[in-house]
Amino acid sequence: MAIVEVSVVPLGTGHTSLSSHVAGALKVVEESGLRYELTGMGTILYGDLDAILTVVRRMHESCFDRGVQRVLTQVRIDDRRDKTNTPQEKVASVRQKMATGDGEGKGSP
Repeated sequence: MAIVEVSVVPLGTGHTSLSSHVAGALKVVEESGLRYELTGMGTILYGDLDAILTVVRRMHESCFDRGVQRVLTQVRIDDRRDKTNTPQEKVASVRQKMATGDGEGKGSP
């Protein structure tokens, strides 16, 4: 299962607020049925990588549909094939290691 973080930023909108464009891109995600989390800096999608990449493309295009002439989309993919993992499980694993001291003094995160 893949976990993908995507940030879609329309450029040249004439406004500093981008929330209406983010809402349009998020509507695409909701219509897709994919599992997701909205964060303050992007959206995390998880599930089948092919399905996610299709939705990412539609999110990107949604800004053009709103009249924007330039869009910067950043994508980070964590595609793990040895086991199923969710963003919540990744966070829980780190917190568990913090609680038990497993991560202390063993290099960078």
